[in-house]
Amino acid sequence: MEPAPVDEITARVTGFKEELARNDLPLALIRQTADLYYYTGTLADGVLAVSPSLTPLLLVRRPQYRLLEAAPPWPLAFYQDLKEIPELLAAAGFPAQGPVGLELDVMPVGFFQRLQKIFPQRPAQDISPLIRKQRMLKSAYEISQMRRAALILDQALEDAPALLKPGITEMEVAAALEYRLRLLGHQGLVRIRTWNLELFFGHILSGVSGVQAAYTDTPSGGPGFTPAFPQGAGTKKLAPGEPISIDLFSCVNGYVVDQTRMYALESLPERAWEAFRVIEDLYRLFTDLARPGVMAGDIYRRLWQEVTERGFGEYFMGRGPDRVSFLGHGLGLEADEFPLLTARFPYPLQADMVLAFEPKIFLPGIGMIGLEDTGRITPEGVEWLTVTPREVVVIKG
Repeated sequence: MEPAPVDEITARVTGFKEELARNDLPLALIRQTADLYYYTGTLADGVLAVSPSLTPLLLVRRPQYRLLEAAPPWPLAFYQDLKEIPELLAAAGFPAQGPVGLELDVMPVGFFQRLQKIFPQRPAQDISPLIRKQRMLKSAYEISQMRRAALILDQALEDAPALLKPGITEMEVAAALEYRLRLLGHQGLVRIRTWNLELFFGHILSGVSGVQAAYTDTPSGGPGFTPAFPQGAGTKKLAPGEPISIDLFSCVNGYVVDQTRMYALESLPERAWEAFRVIEDLYRLFTDLARPGVMAGDIYRRLWQEVTERGFGEYFMGRGPDRVSFLGHGLGLEADEFPLLTARFPYPLQADMVLAFEPKIFLPGIGMIGLEDTGRITPEGVEWLTVTPREVVVIKG
């Protein structure tokens, strides 16, 4: 895959430098993997130093030769120990006084304490909100990468009906689809920002597996097949008459899309079809409501009102204490970006936000009924980036 264009990286850093100036921050050190990639177009064991009035400096411990050959857009400085960083910054003209901006939402305490020792007179200031707000608005380049990710997901799901047979396990279906996605260009890793939130390619669940909650803050969970990773596809065999959900991430050049589609062997109970009709209506409502300037909380409450009036409130987005508090989440270089479709998300929707909308209903004794799509907010409404037909595919024997 080709690297991100240099002018794309330059524009991102220019925007970030403007935020630093507005917040009177003379220096920011960017360390977290997704943020580092966003502002450099490469990855390294190191930090990117950014100051409002200076050219950024990429400080790298390793790899050195590889980065020299790759010629990243910013000057390089190499070190062996973090203690060398202040001297390298001073040599490049970076300010020696004032607070240091750090990604405090994700930085381990141990690493933070090491930085405190090498910058003993400089207070730390959290730059995570600045970065997350900037990253929640996607450029044309980023949206093009997400379209590519959506396309290979659609291509992989063309194989799904042929895979779904009575007696095959969820794990076998998952492995076949993951293999197909990798051949099509899925990078494998899906990045998550939230501490201790672990996910793989997604969840392939059938019947009662679909209503089994996991330890992760996700609507669907599933049993997995080991106590060390109890989520996602397990050893349960597919059977006629139960819902089968295929919830998969696709990731190209770092950019993630998320999609869920429903399948069944032979038939589904009428209660499942009733739930699916509610899901279809929620999509229509969301598509009508999601416009720039609208608060996510207003959409969230209207959708919940619809579900409750239709008699499915008890089963929506999980059950009881296992229910999640969102109906959608932002996507980009990570699978849990801003915006969040929750009751209290503080920012209005804006054009070029991208989020996964995932209304799901959990029916005891039957399974999970729901869909998920990745959509871009535009002035005219939602542009859906995921394109697999939104239906229940019933496979007849």
